[in-house]
Amino acid sequence: MDNVALRAVIVEKALKIGFDKVGFAPVLLETEGAHLKSWLAKEFHGDMSWMKKNADRRSDATKNLSSAKTVVCCALNYYQGPPAPPSKLRGVISSYAWGEDYHRILETKLKELSSFIEQCANVTTRYYVDTGPMLEKSYAASAGLGWVGKHSNLLSRDGSSWFFLGEILVPIELPIDDEVEDHCGTCNRCIEICPTKAIVKPYVVDSRLCISYLTIELRKAIPRKLRPLIGNRIYGCDDCQDVCPWNRFARKSEEEVFFPREPLCSMDLIEMLEMSLEDFLDATKKSAIRRARYAGFLRNVAVALGNSRDTQALPALIRALEHKEPLVRSHAAWAIGHIGEVSARPALLCRIDQEINADVQEELSWALKALALATGDHDREL
Repeated sequence: MDNVALRAVIVEKALKIGFDKVGFAPVLLETEGAHLKSWLAKEFHGDMSWMKKNADRRSDATKNLSSAKTVVCCALNYYQGPPAPPSKLRGVISSYAWGEDYHRILETKLKELSSFIEQCANVTTRYYVDTGPMLEKSYAASAGLGWVGKHSNLLSRDGSSWFFLGEILVPIELPIDDEVEDHCGTCNRCIEICPTKAIVKPYVVDSRLCISYLTIELRKAIPRKLRPLIGNRIYGCDDCQDVCPWNRFARKSEEEVFFPREPLCSMDLIEMLEMSLEDFLDATKKSAIRRARYAGFLRNVAVALGNSRDTQALPALIRALEHKEPLVRSHAAWAIGHIGEVSARPALLCRIDQEINADVQEELSWALKALALATGDHDREL
């Protein structure tokens, strides 16, 4: 079988397996490698130290598989329809995490396609599902699956940006695809809608400001000045994709594993805040939400409850002041102060007398001052 014929059967097999798009890219992305280094130099990766590690491998597939000559890029649609109407005591979860963890789903499909290629060509391949040091969106763009939009997500004229991506490194020179034209034009809707202004200029995102980073990747306290901007988003953010004009062409995924899963899709924020570790692990079984970890997820929920400004949340937040995780206690204290209900002051005072964690103490002090300001009692002693 010649390489042109092999490419054709790979495409046919990929679509049969269930992928929505497949393309072929070169192993080296010289321009993107330079862009990555510039982005890292500005510290836009925040605490994601793994982004800096082996940065040169991310744009050169031969550093991940020395014999690699082509990168087969696959895309799988996960779109589940427009977001639900906003509600004060309901949390917003990025749609990619509504169903089962995409790593599991794509890995199964890529493994099947990878095995098929190995059998056809008698070679050894390697595949990644956001699990290896590769610039996935850049490789997908190089393979003609779309272009990287101003929000830094892959965009396609015939399928939106709601795609999971995976790659197979193949030690055969297969015909590569042409890159597609950038069709963002003068549109800046994604830049304008971003609550934290994380898209610092077209095509450049400062992760340290991105709500997805703050609610998923960040392991410590969310910067206080950014908390009010997060709203009721408790895991990720889709705002930049929701407003993109090209996404009007999105079609709902037929993959049932991506459908919203219980119990999280039915729980309100108060119920979530009161989850035990066991409850959390049960609710997030086979879910990407586990990446935020228990303390991080409850931290996000506490912030969302604070932003609701709903006094119904106060009993749960006051109970959270006794939580075993300092990260949860500190953000619960902030939420109480942000709601601004003076009747919560005794609970804050009681907790500050017992608290031994310096970070939590500082948040409790801030909350007490916030309550004093809310009532105009600026001179009240803590």
